[in-house]
Amino acid sequence: TNIRKGRFYILGIFFVWFIVSTIFAAQMTPPTKPDDWLDDDHYVVIGYNALKEEFDAGEALSILVHLVWGVKGLDKSGIDDSWDPEDYGEVTYDNNFDISSTSSQQYMYNLCLDLRTDKYKDLVKDNKVECWIENFKDFVEKEKNSTFPVESNFLGLVEEFLGNEFYGSYTRIKQHVGLFNGRLKFAMFHITAIGDHDAPQSEMEPIWDKWEDLADDINATAPAGMNKSFQTSRFWLNFPTEAAFFRNAMTGVLIAGSVSFVILLVSTMNIILSAFAILIIGLIILSVMAIMKFKDWDFAIAESIAVVVLIGFSVDYVVHLCHAYVESQTKDRHSRTQDALAKMGGSILGGGATTFLNGCVLFFCTLIFFRKFAWIVTSTVVFALLWSLVFLPAIFHLIGPQEQVGDLRVYVNKLRAWLKERQNKTVKYKTSKKILTKWFTEESCPESPSMFASLVVVT
Repeated sequence: TNIRKGRFYILGIFFVWFIVSTIFAAQMTPPTKPDDWLDDDHYVVIGYNALKEEFDAGEALSILVHLVWGVKGLDKSGIDDSWDPEDYGEVTYDNNFDISSTSSQQYMYNLCLDLRTDKYKDLVKDNKVECWIENFKDFVEKEKNSTFPVESNFLGLVEEFLGNEFYGSYTRIKQHVGLFNGRLKFAMFHITAIGDHDAPQSEMEPIWDKWEDLADDINATAPAGMNKSFQTSRFWLNFPTEAAFFRNAMTGVLIAGSVSFVILLVSTMNIILSAFAILIIGLIILSVMAIMKFKDWDFAIAESIAVVVLIGFSVDYVVHLCHAYVESQTKDRHSRTQDALAKMGGSILGGGATTFLNGCVLFFCTLIFFRKFAWIVTSTVVFALLWSLVFLPAIFHLIGPQEQVGDLRVYVNKLRAWLKERQNKTVKYKTSKKILTKWFTEESCPESPSMFASLVVVT
């Protein structure tokens, strides 16, 4: 009764919140900073920051880029299970790759030196470039007392170099070159890049773009057999993964929302109530996303998963109230709303309370990921109860369907009646046509003109 009397005030208040939540939710973006997993005062974070800021942690906290020659890619056609992490596929090699010429050897050596100059100070960190060709040059000049670049027996010298414990062991262990069956299949440089390995997409993608441009510039000036290099790093996987989380979260919302609408339609058999329910679910998601923005969260892993899970949480509160409304024996909207609240209001409130208390337990977790879920679960319950038990009844009191308005069963019955009528007409038509055909083929016709005319009309 109170909701009925104050329905316009309730709708006004919720409309204001809708505007506010829309503004904040629209500001949610993919991560703009590294996702935190532990508090700043946790000993793991303190140790990590000390390694990063006060010591040279080397490759462990840096972006390691590989500049590769001789590899074309991976052949995945023979993979039976695409989700098997151990089955990468077969490596395909560039048969045109050739470094045996003196010009190619000199080019690779000059490139190594060039990467350490100020020309690439925005890309290369502290001039850290690991070039196997330098060690090979030292091996040729100091161990073999020969000249570099090598004019003959290049592959033989490379094999000797890799077997030498002083000059070639590091190259062999790091697999900077691949010598198989007397042929040099690939070669690479290991370069420490500028940037944090855990940087978000907004910072990592521009770095990746610069390295892509560098690889293109190298190929443009490289001699034949050396002009198909590429750059790669395992750290490049992070930013497309973040973008995929954001993109798939939106796709998941659309899919889950569509499936929920179908389920609501089947459970209530009322198109108007199903539309109301989907509207409420969308408003709940919008409200929770606003809370995420209030907390200064980005659309990271936890948030992307939560947005899809929210639909499952939200639909539970709405569907029971809508089903109770449609099953009410009364006809007018006000009585139906009161019946629905009387029958299901207490159960919905009790279910929400238990879920809320369960979510509160997550606030005591160490990992920030689970504490985020605590906020998401508890705020979802609060907003679901408010939108379902306050806003939705106000809508019911204002424009809720009465009697059989929006009831799909009415339209299904009408369709059945129409189909049955069409079936009966078809039977009459076929019967009349059969009789007329028999008369005309036997060169006889009915004696009564009125009977013939009625048969023609039916036909």
